[in-house]
Amino acid sequence: MSIRLTPYINHLDKSFKESNTRNYSLSMQIDLHGLVFSIFNPDKNKFIGLQSYHFPNVDNYAQLPSLFGQILNQQPWFAFPFKEVTVLIQNRYATLVPQPLFDQNHKNLYLGFNHPFQENSRIVYDQLKNIGACMVYYASNPLVEKVKDFWANARILHFSTAMIEGLSANFKNKLDVNTLFINVQDNSFDLVHFNQKTLHFYNQFLFNTKEDFIYFLLLSIEQLSLNPENVNLIMMGKIDKTSPNYDMIFRYIKHFKFIE
Repeated sequence: MSIRLTPYINHLDKSFKESNTRNYSLSMQIDLHGLVFSIFNPDKNKFIGLQSYHFPNVDNYAQLPSLFGQILNQQPWFAFPFKEVTVLIQNRYATLVPQPLFDQNHKNLYLGFNHPFQENSRIVYDQLKNIGACMVYYASNPLVEKVKDFWANARILHFSTAMIEGLSANFKNKLDVNTLFINVQDNSFDLVHFNQKTLHFYNQFLFNTKEDFIYFLLLSIEQLSLNPENVNLIMMGKIDKTSPNYDMIFRYIKHFKFIE
C-alpha cells in the first residue's frame, strides 16, 4: 500500500531546536484515521510543535505500524532522545474496570466479554489512579514494537485513559451533576460524566450518520437521568461550527460549549 503522507497541519515554532530534544516532551495520538503529534517545552511552558496526518482508506489496525513508521522516518530528529514520550493508542477495543473488581490475570475475560479477539495484539491495561479503575485494551504488537524501536522508554496509554484522567484532574471539582463531556471522532464519540467528584459514566459509541450521532447522545442523556434542556454539554475532538454533528447538537441541546 502506497499512501502519500503529507501533514495537513504542520507547525514548528522558531524556538524548536533539534539539538534540544532532550528537554522536550513528545506526545502522539494514533488511530485508523490518522496521527497527531505535539512537542512541548516545559522550560517555557509552551507547545512548540504540532503535526497532523490523515490516513485515507485505512480500515485495518494491522496497517498502522507501516504508516506510523513512514511518518517517523520522514523526520530524522524523531529518533533523537526526548525528555519523555507518550503515545496514545485510540481504538474501540477497550473496557473500563473498577479497581476493586480488577484482576490482571483475568484481562482476557474483561475484553472477551465486550470485544472480539484481535490477532497479533497484546492485552494491556492502564491504571487510572484518580478514579480508581483500570482501562483494559488491545494494543497491536507491531505498533508497540515500532514505538519501542524509536523510544525504548515511551509511555503507551489508551487514549481514553488520558482523556478521563485529564478531565478528572482538571474539572471534577468544578462541575455540577448536569455537566457532560463529549469527545467526537470521525465515526465515534466518547461520553464522560462525573457525579459527586467521581466518574459516574463512560462509554464510546459508533455512528455512521448525524442522526445516529444525536440518537445515541440523547439516549445517553436520558439514561443518565439528565435533561436536554438542562444538561451542560462540553465538546472536544473533531467538531466545530461547520460540522453536521454540531448542527444536531445546536438543534437538540440547549446549553453547550467547546472545552477550554
